[in-house]
Amino acid sequence: MSIKIILKSYFLRHLGKHKFKKIQLTNSPKFLILMHQNIGDMIVCSPILRELKKAYPDCNLQVIASKTNQEIAITNPYIDFVHIYQNKWNKLLPLLFKLRRHNFDVAVELEAKIVTRVILMLRLVNPKYILSVSKREGRYGIEPKDFYSYDFYTDDKLNHQRDTCLDILRLLNIKFTNTNYDVFYLEKHKERAVAFLKNFDSKEIVIGLNISGSSYEKRISDNDMDKIITGLYSISQNIKIILLHKPESRQSINKLITQDKTSYVLPSYPTNSILDVAALVNLLDLIITPDTSLVHIACAFNKPLLAIYRDDKVAFEAWHPKSSNHHVVFSNDINSLNSIDTGQVISKSFDLISEHVDKELKA
Repeated sequence: MSIKIILKSYFLRHLGKHKFKKIQLTNSPKFLILMHQNIGDMIVCSPILRELKKAYPDCNLQVIASKTNQEIAITNPYIDFVHIYQNKWNKLLPLLFKLRRHNFDVAVELEAKIVTRVILMLRLVNPKYILSVSKREGRYGIEPKDFYSYDFYTDDKLNHQRDTCLDILRLLNIKFTNTNYDVFYLEKHKERAVAFLKNFDSKEIVIGLNISGSSYEKRISDNDMDKIITGLYSISQNIKIILLHKPESRQSINKLITQDKTSYVLPSYPTNSILDVAALVNLLDLIITPDTSLVHIACAFNKPLLAIYRDDKVAFEAWHPKSSNHHVVFSNDINSLNSIDTGQVISKSFDLISEHVDKELKA
């Protein structure tokens, strides 16, 4: 082990020393929730925002969001103020000292692994109590079970990130029954989605197909995409397939729609905001997507969902769909989606349509 790693390990162990406290809150506590990860992370952890506000209607609930997920945070009515995380210390420090002056009662940390920067951030903010999800990943040779820098941790036997986040509420002695995700968008986002879908007959089954994942390894290949589209349409000509995509991918998406498919396959309108995507997803009949934030957006709206995952059961256990109307297809490869069974994708998609979509499947 290098000297650098040894020094970092020593530094982390020093930060890990803490004293246990008993939580005592007023009726109007100040909460700070660190949610500066990806969009999917924020959605999966969104129930705690709603339940905190229900338990403490007069609380002041502030969130540190990322530039990536800030739109999701800003439109959430349970959040009183959104701060934007900066990844450079010269920009981050002014924010942390500003937050320190708020004298927060509780700060909540939702990282599944030990992150030195986050520990330092919370030391600078200096809330009365720091609550954290249990850690699944250590750092610099330190195992999660050997490192406790905060006041309270969630149950380390919980596997799914939603359940782990919700266990924060147990630490605050808050009882809850609603575990649903929350995603909110504005009227302008709904209007764009409604206007786009007016191009279709109301009796047609409109499927949103996304081929891109959060990384290249989670992408559906062009060949498999073509098999899925052709297979779906061969079973029922009462479907239309919308290719969901980022604005910068529009040109490449258009190239995937061959002339023989233009009557039933088309790209979505430019979704310049994740809230545009959310509004469209909420109005579609079925979503087919790899493991990405779209999985959790579909779950938030309880939309029929066919989710495609690599053969990584550990990651799946922590992030799998949480809804009553989804099916999952696994690749045979832990590192990619290059070996998915497109026949399963097609058959399970039609199972979802038959069970959950009130439209006729015409041959």
